[in-house]
Amino acid sequence: MSESAGKALDILFYLARTGCEVSLARLSRETGMNKATALRYLSVLESRGVVERRPGGWSLGLALFELGSRVPIRALVVEKVRPILDRLARESGESSNLACLAGDSAIYLDRAEANRSLRMRSSPGDRLPLYCTGVGKAILSQLPEERIRALLGPGPLPKINETTLTEPEDVIREAQRTNAMGYSVDHEEYEIGLTCYAMPLHLPGSDFAGAMSISGPSARMRNPETKERFLQLLTAATQEAFQDISPYTFNQKTAGSAGSPASSS
Repeated sequence: MSESAGKALDILFYLARTGCEVSLARLSRETGMNKATALRYLSVLESRGVVERRPGGWSLGLALFELGSRVPIRALVVEKVRPILDRLARESGESSNLACLAGDSAIYLDRAEANRSLRMRSSPGDRLPLYCTGVGKAILSQLPEERIRALLGPGPLPKINETTLTEPEDVIREAQRTNAMGYSVDHEEYEIGLTCYAMPLHLPGSDFAGAMSISGPSARMRNPETKERFLQLLTAATQEAFQDISPYTFNQKTAGSAGSPASSS
């Protein structure tokens, strides 16, 4: 085993033993790894979703929950949400999307296309910015402010186009507004000509923070009546997804507490 792989595993086993959020200083002290080296490995592990940076420090991430569960939560979500996405695309006539938080990005898990829908440049498996996409904003709206700040960094954020918010404070206010409204809007901030409405999808008993969305040409999406209808469709879709998936995530969490493989979450 290479030295790098060994150190990464040392960090993972250490976080598993502590079972709580750990500061960089404590991790460095108790593992004997200097802070700069530890932070370098943590950053790589975070980018893979294996560890997460939270307000209280570092902890194991969703990816390990997936690996340790007999039914990976992302696969479970995709399986249960796929027919809902198909119906959402059919009823809206636009693209419907499913995404979740992965490291410091949003990752598209699945998409359903309608016959007339505009083909987006991103596809399932792609990682997209949290601060300038509809699904990203909906995901951020579920997180505490301290974690949003940690994910965004000091800024300014990369400017995709003229409508992109680049100051973290503006993005935080947008996340808070999304939380209050219950939905987010991407006003061509990531892709010119494309507008997206998204709603959060949080599952009890798991660290999954996701979102479902409808995306389409701005000329169609910005019609007030169309917007209202799409928000109604999204509300029904997210509620159905929650009801279909939550019994499984709750059962996994309960089994994990009893010592099953899911306890790695």
